[in-house]
Amino acid sequence: MSPRILVIEHEAGTDARRFGDWLEHAGAELIVARPYLGPGHADPGPPLPADAAALRANYDALIVLGGAAGPLDDEGNPWFPHVRSLLAASAEGAFPSFNICLGGELLAAATGGQLRRRRVPQVGAYIVAARPEAAGDPVFSAMPASAPAVLWHQEEMGLPPGAVHLVDGTDAPVQAFRIGQAWGTQFHPETTGSQARSWGQNVSMPVWCGKAHEQVIAEITNAEPEVEAAMAPIAAAFAEYLRR
Repeated sequence: MSPRILVIEHEAGTDARRFGDWLEHAGAELIVARPYLGPGHADPGPPLPADAAALRANYDALIVLGGAAGPLDDEGNPWFPHVRSLLAASAEGAFPSFNICLGGELLAAATGGQLRRRRVPQVGAYIVAARPEAAGDPVFSAMPASAPAVLWHQEEMGLPPGAVHLVDGTDAPVQAFRIGQAWGTQFHPETTGSQARSWGQNVSMPVWCGKAHEQVIAEITNAEPEVEAAMAPIAAAFAEYLRR
């Protein structure tokens, strides 16, 4: 079986990148929805499913990607409430989902997790650690005990009630969790140095963790092989979970 996965992209430049490549290599088919483009654009992708039943009728899973907005910034992102409702259904077991950074924050918001804005953002390559609970998880059991990961966030999520805490290791301790059939990460498994460079073009990097732009890009670029070694198995494990 080739799992069909709907991918929600929130803005240009925040595509699934390497994570999408790893999923396709594992046999999955990705269909990308770009609700920020609107129906008149040449390539907005499919419309978002009306509800969990409509999603299940056409796809095997959902991936929600990152973006610059906060998870409750509905005014500029009018599709966010609908995404949160789909993620609430995933958390209740309706279908599997994997949600990255903003996606993870949307999942936390949909399931009662606390959200706060950090005084100092986390930007660059950080070491994250698998918690003991990850050993029994069908997806994060594929992660090594510790590994570098790309962080690029100012919003920070707390663990929703009833969720399983899977990854920590930084002073934003909820780096990954699972609730129902929904997984959420604070880190970016997909991001490369070139993608991060495009993100930083409109950001005053010296105020982010005291790091200059080029230092951040160098951290992420130099960590790419180790990030791939740690994160590609997670993508493969998610695809295998969908096949099972």
